[in-house]
Order: sequence, then C-alpha cells, then structure tokens
Amino acid sequence: MSEKPFSIQEFEKKHVARLSDRSPDWNVLSFQEEVDPKYRRAQMRYIGRGATANNDAKVIEADHFTLSTMVLPAGCEGPSHLHEDVEEVFFILKGKITATLTVDGQTFEVPLNTRDCISVPPGYYRGIRNDTDEEALMLVMLGTNKPQLPSYPEGSALEKLRIERKKEREAAMK
Repeated sequence: MSEKPFSIQEFEKKHVARLSDRSPDWNVLSFQEEVDPKYRRAQMRYIGRGATANNDAKVIEADHFTLSTMVLPAGCEGPSHLHEDVEEVFFILKGKITATLTVDGQTFEVPLNTRDCISVPPGYYRGIRNDTDEEALMLVMLGTNKPQLPSYPEGSALEKLRIERKKEREAAMK
C-alpha cells in the first residue's frame, strides 16, 4: 500500500480509457495502404501502443499486454504478418472476417463471426480479411507490453518497405 491516500480521480487518469476520448487512427497503418488500398483499416488504442509503437498520450500504459480495437472496412484486409515474440488475439465485436494462418507455405482460412475469437501463437504468419459488404470491428490484443515490429512474407512489397523504414529509423538514431 502507498502512504499517499487513494484518489479515484488519479486512478481514472492512469487506468481508464474512454471511447469519448478516442477516434479511429486511419494513419497508423497507412504505410500498408500506400502499398495496396485493400490494407486500409483504423486502430483505436486503449492499453499500450501495440506493435506500431505509435506515440499516443491517451493510452493506459501497458504492463503485460496491449489492447486496441480495429475497424476493418468491407473488402479490406490486414496483410499476412509475423510476430516472432508475441501471441496475437482477434476477438470479433461486430461483423464477419476470415483469419488466415500460413504454416509451412500453406495458407489456412478460419471464418470468424461476431463474438468469435482466434489466438495466434508467436511464429505463425497471420492475417485478417473482410469479404463482406459491411464493416467489421474487432478487439486486438498482443501478449506483451512492447511488441517487436512485425515482419511480412519474404520478398513482399510490405517486407521491402519494412526493411527500408528500419534502415531510416536506424540512420536517424545515429
């Protein structure tokens, strides 16, 4: 226990994230959309900054995991990507998506409906796709407070861009 008296106001500042204080961030993943417009989606961060590591003063600081919501417009997808360090969970709040899992060069599809959930262990390529005419909304959790940036399939346009961006970040830090 702290010697300082408990303040519900201070607790709320540190541990409560309200929808009214957030708006969908359509820019955080726009580098993917620049490669292909079908990658358009928005993120709303609640706990931690996720794998994008975006600076967002409104998030609850993460100790053990990150939590955000993601809007996946009709006909759009989250590209196949790999988290070497972390489990990733997609919980469908509204709509229908198809989760993809690539293992040993073979891609498997898992249809998910409202209130369905998939947990993908580290080391598997995963993606999401909205084949419907309606927007989907999902909860996304990553199982660590500061996930490494994901990678993309070797030779893909997104992996080439990730490598370029990594070099630019490293050069800027010198």
